[in-house]
Amino acid sequence: MNIEQYLNELIKREGGYVNNPADRGGATKFGITEAVARASGFKGHMRDLPLDVAKGIYRKQYWISPRFDQVNTISAAVAEELLDTGVNCGTGFAKPLLQRALNLLNNQGKGGWPDLVIDGIYGSETMNAFTTYLTKRGKEGEEVLIRVLNIMQGQRYIEICERNPTQEQFFYGWINNRIA
Repeated sequence: MNIEQYLNELIKREGGYVNNPADRGGATKFGITEAVARASGFKGHMRDLPLDVAKGIYRKQYWISPRFDQVNTISAAVAEELLDTGVNCGTGFAKPLLQRALNLLNNQGKGGWPDLVIDGIYGSETMNAFTTYLTKRGKEGEEVLIRVLNIMQGQRYIEICERNPTQEQFFYGWINNRIA
């Protein structure tokens, strides 16, 4: 798959214009919050956010900037999972997840790579560890890695709702639409 396909699926999940007072993101369209749209230079009403502008924001801020496009060259499935998590939980939360997961899956360094620094920067060490992991574990390993990423994302939703019970109204949908 490619970024255009990912974005089409993501936007289907996110839907059109929404302004739920309980949603901490406020007014959104196609999953883009008003704050993100404004920071990206959009000045109009959120109802009027064009689809191509939303896709441009996703490409730049949620794909290229966090380097999920680089992950995509190694595993499309992992890249799509990180994109989805970044959109729904923020890239600051999503970026370190691959490193955390690879550290958990390296069997204390016996997996073929040392523990990674968890900094959310996808440099050569992270990408080499990722490649080594997939070379050793194959398709099954890729599926396990995606499950680990999903578990971390699901745990994030649990923590959000436990800290702020008003967010429980979103919990079912988050789990239904985001956690496989």
